Amino acid sequence: MKSRYINSMLLFTLVAVMASGCKKWLDVSPKTQIRQRELFENEQGFQDALTGVYLKLGGSSLYGQQMTYGFMDVLAQTYTITFAGTDNSSATFKQAGVYNYTDTRVKTRMAAIWGETYSAIANLDNILTQMEDKRKIFTLDNFDRVKGQALALRAFLHFDLLRLFGTAPVVDGAKPSIPYVTKFGVGVYPLLPVNEVIGNCLKDLAEAEVLLGGNKEVNIAYSADPTSNYMNYWAVKGLQARIHLYAGDKPKALEAAKVVISNQALFPFVEAGRASATISRDRLYATEHLFALNVYKLKDFAEAYTKTNIGLPLLSTTSTKTRALYETTTGGSSDIRFNYLFVQSGSGYYTTKYYQDAIQDFLLNTVPLIRLTEMYYIAAECTEDTQAGVSYLNVVRHNRGLADLATGLTPDKLKAEILKEYKKEFYGEGQLFYYFKRINNPKIDGSSADATKVYVFPLPEDEVEFGKRFEQ
Repeated sequence: MKSRYINSMLLFTLVAVMASGCKKWLDVSPKTQIRQRELFENEQGFQDALTGVYLKLGGSSLYGQQMTYGFMDVLAQTYTITFAGTDNSSATFKQAGVYNYTDTRVKTRMAAIWGETYSAIANLDNILTQMEDKRKIFTLDNFDRVKGQALALRAFLHFDLLRLFGTAPVVDGAKPSIPYVTKFGVGVYPLLPVNEVIGNCLKDLAEAEVLLGGNKEVNIAYSADPTSNYMNYWAVKGLQARIHLYAGDKPKALEAAKVVISNQALFPFVEAGRASATISRDRLYATEHLFALNVYKLKDFAEAYTKTNIGLPLLSTTSTKTRALYETTTGGSSDIRFNYLFVQSGSGYYTTKYYQDAIQDFLLNTVPLIRLTEMYYIAAECTEDTQAGVSYLNVVRHNRGLADLATGLTPDKLKAEILKEYKKEFYGEGQLFYYFKRINNPKIDGSSADATKVYVFPLPEDEVEFGKRFEQ
């Protein structure tokens, strides 16, 4: 989608009834148009519009596939991509894995991430614009609930675009990066400095925190409403912690993370029995999610990359690499993540994290985007007391079946242990690339490339041409 047309239309259409038995939700499509006036004439219309955004985020170009266990984890060297024949996915991933950003297939994938994300942002901007003079049509706290989610999602999406297409703040926070779009309409929007984008994200989240703070309940049970337990107050606090850390503001990152940690009882760690169960195995540790999506095509999306009847699937890695990752020869063989989230085939391993076989209820079709454990990692990194940092890390290790680390670790050793945890915990979730970028690490583990030259995605060609970004 050409960037100058990003906000030129919002065409919601009915999609097929989902297999879960939900209502007919609304998504963006140029078919069977419904006029905005009709869509936004009542409270349900706004709910449906918001649901349409969530569904869009679960598409294959975004968090249903490429922004989690697909493209983003290929860039993080999570997998061993060996086949680069005529198959489009394997060839694309092979080129992405060596950071060939000039490859047509890689550029197409990056452009799809940009276009689909800004399309979702346009939908959110339209919701926010339309609802301002219609507060009276909402009942209970639903006005605050819809507006709060829309603002928080807008911040979430802009921040991920910044982490892809903008320079890391540790390198140059004043460098132009991406547009922060808050209006629904046709226009070319300026590329804002990195720090200004971060400020806009935090501004939206501050308002969302107030709007969503009136209801801090957590519901992990299955609900037919896809918005019932998505972006909530706790997700906002988690996202604030993530953004502050990325910006280099460790005190504020620690403050936000500790809000969640102090209420950890709302997000109980997965029980060992659920993590290892034969039926309804909780491979995602669902009770620990601060923010997750329901991706109703997840079975098809995930199995295309991570499941095969013969040999190894496309997204797999070697036995040596997997065992080294989980440190199986030095105490890691008891790690529930290693024992119950992988299958070995010959000399390779592949993840079963997103398998949909023999599961039910709230475990179905779930893709985690912000976890409780990330708050402990942020706290471990941001506290000035190294011993306290080790204690935060040990909470996670204990609940993953590992022995505690010695509290007398040096700061450098603690940093190394935090990185190990990011690799283990977020396998197949798309977060590791951002970790390396945030600290401007000269290498991404598993690659000999100069990582400082690949952390910033090139702007899509359409954006350069129609946005007149030639001097950027």
